[in-house]
Parts: sequence; structure tokens; C-alpha cells
Amino acid sequence: MIPERLVPGTQEWDQYHYEHEQRYEFFAPRFRGLDVLDVACGIGYGSAILADGGGKTVTGVDVAAEAVDYARQHYVRPGVDFVNCRAEDLHELGRVFDGAVSFETIEHVPDPRRFIEAVHGVLRPGGLFVCSTPNRDFRGKNGTANPYHLSEMSFAEFAKVFADFFRIDEQYYQSHSDAYLRHLSLVREVDRIARVNRFSKFLAAENWLRGLLKKDRWDLKPMASALAQAVPGDFIIAPLTAPRDSQLTFILVGRSRQ
Repeated sequence: MIPERLVPGTQEWDQYHYEHEQRYEFFAPRFRGLDVLDVACGIGYGSAILADGGGKTVTGVDVAAEAVDYARQHYVRPGVDFVNCRAEDLHELGRVFDGAVSFETIEHVPDPRRFIEAVHGVLRPGGLFVCSTPNRDFRGKNGTANPYHLSEMSFAEFAKVFADFFRIDEQYYQSHSDAYLRHLSLVREVDRIARVNRFSKFLAAENWLRGLLKKDRWDLKPMASALAQAVPGDFIIAPLTAPRDSQLTFILVGRSRQ
């Protein structure tokens, strides 16, 4: 299962962080010179990208106190602060912003409409909001429900609730590149072959004999996770013309309605 919070230095970070960082890097130029709110900032790397991209001020908020503590230790910059706050309670911040981003948050809240209304409530008139959601109908799922996802939506459902508070100006999708999909298929085949060998009685006998001879044993640990780690270019963000089940994530860009 894909982890819900990425931390540098872990295998999960190596495998998934380019996907998450790409969203921030792609949209950061929209927020140059603005006071920006990063909702559900996690450990803060996205807030840092927004600040480095020219955000006037960046406030990252997250419900997890330990994530906020990590962000304060590793990603504080001039004009950047981190606050422990629920995504539905943004009014408690006591301030307003020119724009907001919230990537892969809406699926974690029980009431998406309340969440988007909370963001709308802390933006100045015409404020910019960039929001993403995983595609509920993505065909690449392994059939196991994510227990942390409370409100997975189709594109139509996502657009409907977003449009109640924001005028939709642009829409995008994010997915694996064709090259990365090909790479993943090869990784799965390699791991299938390695799995057969790993449980082979002949391999066990070979390793027993190598042990007697004081030779290095053959080690065929699971390889899929290590080989599947992403690099720049493994994900794409492109304008959305028609939702498809091959698209991993949907992203909407809009301006606050009065």
C-alpha cells in the first residue's frame, strides 16, 4: 500500500516522492508574490517548494503534530511557518490568504464539501486554489481498499463539489509516464521469477552447501520495491480533456467565487 506520509531516508520516499514533489513544482509559479496556504502539508517539503518558487509567505498546516514538528525542524525558511490544524478548521488560523494548495487531502476527510468550504473561507476574493484527488476509478489499483481514504471520488464528483465554491479555470491529470509503466511491468516480471527461485528447495540446498564451503550465500530478497523507485520523468502532468481510468490523479485550478 502507498504510504500516506513520506519521510526522507525511507524506501517509500525513494519510490514516491517525485510524484508528490512534481505537483508542487508544476504549480509553484502560480503563487509567486502571494500569501499561500498549504493544506495538509505533511512534513513540509511542499511548503518549502512553494516558498523557493517565489511565494511571499507560506503557511503549512497539518492535523498531525509530529508532522508539523518535523517540518519546523527541516523546512523552515524566511516567510514560512507551520501550524497544527485540521483541514476543516482553517478559520482558526485567524487570517486570510491569496491562494491555497491541497494535494491528496480531500480523500482523507469525511465531508469533502465542508473541506472545500473551509478553504474558500480563508481566501481573499478571487483567491486561487489548486486541489488534487486520486482517481477513484484508476484501473491500476490492486483491489485493496485504502483504509485512510474516506471520500474517493470520480472526476465528475470532484468537479461538482469544487465548483460549488470555485470557478474552475483549468483541469489536469497526473499519471505515470509510458516509460515508467514499461519499467514497472519488467520489475514485476523480475520479482515473479525471483520469488520462484527464493522458495526453491534447490536454492536452499545450494545455500546450505555454500555455507559449508564458507562461500557467500545467494540472496534473492524481494526486489520490486527497490527497483520500482521513481526518478524525474516517471510522472507527467497534462491538461485534462476527458477523464480516463488510466489517469492516476485529477487536479483542479480555480478562483474563489464571491
